Amino acid sequence: MSTTTDSARVTTDGSDIVITRQFAAPAQLVYDAMTRPEHVRQWWGAGHGTMTTCEVDLRVGGRWHFAQVTPDGHEVSFSGEYLELDPPGRMVHTEKFDAMPDSEPSTIVTTLTEQDGVTTLHAVCTYDSPQTVEAVVGSGMESGLQSSYNAIDDLLARLKNA
Repeated sequence: MSTTTDSARVTTDGSDIVITRQFAAPAQLVYDAMTRPEHVRQWWGAGHGTMTTCEVDLRVGGRWHFAQVTPDGHEVSFSGEYLELDPPGRMVHTEKFDAMPDSEPSTIVTTLTEQDGVTTLHAVCTYDSPQTVEAVVGSGMESGLQSSYNAIDDLLARLKNA
């Protein structure tokens, strides 16, 4: 299955979701936007609630935790662990939807490749089964992803002009 939402391309293949997106900014700036709490607060879950928790221990073995309250009052919380960090080109981390404590975390391998000031993000999100992939895609993940990536675009434009 493959769908495109604006400039993000999301495909599924068995137990993987593959995301590709370009940002008009250097790789280091994109990496910083995705890992520094003061930046993450400006884009994570954009338009889908108010961020209440943004914890980042950016080191191998370090943990992260992001949470927000949706407009209808529900908490949405994700957490994980950093497994590999090679800034600004590569990051590997786990991710778990905290409302499902017995589920297996996904593993996300993100690479950032810069050419002529444009950075291509390529993320492979590996889940425990194709059924989990279907559930994640069916949850509206693409809409939230696109809103967040559009907010990263806005953040990057501000950071480049600062």
